[in-house]
Amino acid sequence: MSSDIKQVFLDQFAACHDEPNWFVPLNKVLDGLTVEQAMWKESRNTNSIWQIVSHLSFWNERYLQRFKEEPVEETKIESNDDTFTYNAEETVQGWERAVEKANNVMLEWRKAIAEADEDKLTQGVRSGTNDLWSKTLANIIIHNAYHIGQILQIRKQQGSWDPKNGVH
Repeated sequence: MSSDIKQVFLDQFAACHDEPNWFVPLNKVLDGLTVEQAMWKESRNTNSIWQIVSHLSFWNERYLQRFKEEPVEETKIESNDDTFTYNAEETVQGWERAVEKANNVMLEWRKAIAEADEDKLTQGVRSGTNDLWSKTLANIIIHNAYHIGQILQIRKQQGSWDPKNGVH
């Protein structure tokens, strides 16, 4: 696999994290949100921005640990819904920590990809599976972009998004 592919992954993580491109990146879509806005839900059956940020951090961190071949934090979850949580403190500091964690894990991904050998991208995520890191990274990026779009939509619904912040 050529270094061009590695650069594509780096560029795509940057686009998801902090470099506006075809869509608003995570750091910009979260910028200026209050705790109340982060916790706001359209209905009982929808997720808040804070819950989505926690979900993104959970899965990005878990796969980052695997990518770096570190022990994976074994958080017991019954279903994917269990990853849509937020700090029960419901404080400004709790929200700031959630945003910081999301930003840090995105930075760590970029660092890990930059430092990885080219061969890493053609290796399996787990031994004995057909899931290669290149395919998994592509799915992580799509997953991030999807949820970033959800966050932007929620901000528009609640009236907390300034259209001047957009990319197009």
